[in-house]
Amino acid sequence: MTLANKITIARLVSVPFVLWALYEAQYLLALCVFAVAAVSDGVDGYIARKYSQQTVVGSILDPLADKLLLTMTFVALTFSPNVQVGLPAWLTAAVLYRDLLIMLGSSMVKWFCPTLNYRAIVSSKLTTFFQIVTVLVACLANLLASYGINPWFLQWPLRVLVVVTAGCCAISALGYYRMGVWALAHEAEEPSRQDAGQ
Repeated sequence: MTLANKITIARLVSVPFVLWALYEAQYLLALCVFAVAAVSDGVDGYIARKYSQQTVVGSILDPLADKLLLTMTFVALTFSPNVQVGLPAWLTAAVLYRDLLIMLGSSMVKWFCPTLNYRAIVSSKLTTFFQIVTVLVACLANLLASYGINPWFLQWPLRVLVVVTAGCCAISALGYYRMGVWALAHEAEEPSRQDAGQ
């Protein structure tokens, strides 16, 4: 097993620890574990590219670890009974709906276009970035509140992050939709071109 895959698996293992920490109102632990896990996303990708450690297993586990870490943390920050500064349910629903659409859409495109190499678009990377920052700010706000400190100065930044994250979710979903439609249309045109050339 490559080092990159080990880091990815460690990120997967960190998910239940983050969820447990949020449920038990251990916000400092949740903040630290989530931050390390988020940083590891860039580390394992860098190592895989730098040392040619790209594997089929890694290509499956890496996005799975990212989705589980972010979506489950959003769910916990929305519905955990001990969370004092939560995320709105509509944002969490948007995050889950986007990920579901991308997963189903990419599976369909991969089925019809097996040779297509899907790469993350810029808006998707921005979505991931703002999702991470939103979680970190929400965890920090809950940490301060747990110590009796009013996190009033984080309220507006968090509201802005919620809106920006939602916007990025919508834009990236639309971007992947357009990419998928183009790929399917291109695949449908190939047989016609081959027949015309015969």
